[in-house]
Amino acid sequence: MSETGPDTQGAEPDAQNIEPDTRDWADVLETGCAECGFTGDEDVSAVPSFASASAEKWDEVLARANAGVRPRPDRWSDVEYAAHVRDILDLFRERTRLIISQPAPTLPNFDGDAVAVESDYRHQNPAEVALDLRAAALAYAADLAQITDEQWDRTGYRSDGREFTLTSLTRYGLHELRHHLQDVGA
Repeated sequence: MSETGPDTQGAEPDAQNIEPDTRDWADVLETGCAECGFTGDEDVSAVPSFASASAEKWDEVLARANAGVRPRPDRWSDVEYAAHVRDILDLFRERTRLIISQPAPTLPNFDGDAVAVESDYRHQNPAEVALDLRAAALAYAADLAQITDEQWDRTGYRSDGREFTLTSLTRYGLHELRHHLQDVGA
């Protein structure tokens, strides 16, 4: 048995029970997301305050007694979702800085499922994840708050060639924050 206890099915699930997500979630920029209500045209000026406020919600989620327990063997626990959000915030901050500092940079790849296994999200300490997520959210929000009007149209490219403006990248980051808060019922 792990430190977080058994899952709701009574058996300790492992990372292999979760089917890797192969969807290109950037498509929500065009199609929206029926699951969380994201429309794809949200105002990016509100993202810094949302990112900062989301840290408080994650603090509440990670204070739950069952934060490390997977609700189903095929679904991440609250701690795993929070660790993912922490890493996504750092990734979006890095991508934002690249777009601001370089002409049309190639943005770093991110395989969330691989990172979850390599970083052992499953067994991370909820209190430590909360502190790190808060720091990542506040740093990302601070960087976004410094973006000037002329920088919002700057572009960067994923390795597959998909183009992001700083505006679309920030909206994509907002979707990640909103969607994963919904995933954990916050």
